[in-house]
Amino acid sequence: MIDISAYQNLLRASIDAKLATMDSTFSNTIGLELTRNRLLVWLNEPASLTLDNEFKNQIEQIASSVLYPFWIVKHKAGLTLVPRYGEPPESARALAYDLHFGIYQRLTVDRVSSTNLYQNDKGEIKIGLMSDYFWSVRDHLSIMAATRGGKTTLLRYLISNCAGYSKVKVKNGAVDDGSTTITVIDPKLDGELRATTLAVGGKYVAPDFARSDNSFLDAVNTQLKVIIDLMRSRAQTKKLDPKIKFMDIFVVIDEGISIPALGTSKTRTIYISLLDRILLMGAGFSIHVIMASQSFLVGSQGALSSQARLEFGARILLASRLNVENTQFLFRDLDNDTLNNLILDQDERGLLAVGICDCEGDGNIVPFKAPYFKDLGD
Repeated sequence: MIDISAYQNLLRASIDAKLATMDSTFSNTIGLELTRNRLLVWLNEPASLTLDNEFKNQIEQIASSVLYPFWIVKHKAGLTLVPRYGEPPESARALAYDLHFGIYQRLTVDRVSSTNLYQNDKGEIKIGLMSDYFWSVRDHLSIMAATRGGKTTLLRYLISNCAGYSKVKVKNGAVDDGSTTITVIDPKLDGELRATTLAVGGKYVAPDFARSDNSFLDAVNTQLKVIIDLMRSRAQTKKLDPKIKFMDIFVVIDEGISIPALGTSKTRTIYISLLDRILLMGAGFSIHVIMASQSFLVGSQGALSSQARLEFGARILLASRLNVENTQFLFRDLDNDTLNNLILDQDERGLLAVGICDCEGDGNIVPFKAPYFKDLGD
């Protein structure tokens, strides 16, 4: 049993020692309240300090180290201010830090094909990523990692879970319009990824090495047009029945950075345009994109357009060390000071497929540990 008051006092003392100003918790200029799920910090005005980003980052850095391992401080860009009703005007607002009680635990599952679906009391279904952390499937998902960083294995797990997710949604009332649930685009022709896709009845699109690279991108564009035709059909149906819920469809793209380079300028332009449209409009029609790539560079040499990259509301970076170079694409809101606040803790698997993520739809960035599979087969 954790004595929260003892940690609150320790945090008070640490803030006093590290800020080393005339303003302190001891002099009652800085106030704080620690609970199981949240930390509030406020200033009893007048004070020389200001509730700004610099002050927020200072407190976050202190709290991240002092509260670990019994709490993880979740990082969110910008300031989160909450009102303190009933308090005097000089302390009527506070900085709020969301906390996770305890360390995020890695999922250990039997096989890559194992499903970990969770349904809350509101009927919302989510896909388990860690023991108590979930992808809400409201947003498109991006996954970035270096070669052999664990992208494809994580994709295989997600494919199995997305197929299961779609089936549960149909059981709960979503309309099955006969569409293919899973479409996988794989430029490197990974045998295990292909097997996982076919095992759930998905469509697998890969190069035919007896033909030109451009023929592969043509095939990809043809498949994306099928998705857009489905989107149009669902839009027409929704006009007649605005409350209709459709079966969820997932477009899974592996090695996204390499796909545009495989075609001519014309087919590449068509691909980017089609992908843009699906990313911009698909979620409204239960069509989700999962893209894994070594880089999410945008532009003529990139994986997608700058606008399309913004549509990935859920994001995972697999990296054992965080720096500005590997966070600049998916986590541009992290600067050097913020990176120092994030703790990538190790478990018995060491630094295997660890990193950071933001997948619950609340904007909080937390440490990530990809599931560990006892058996990599389907």
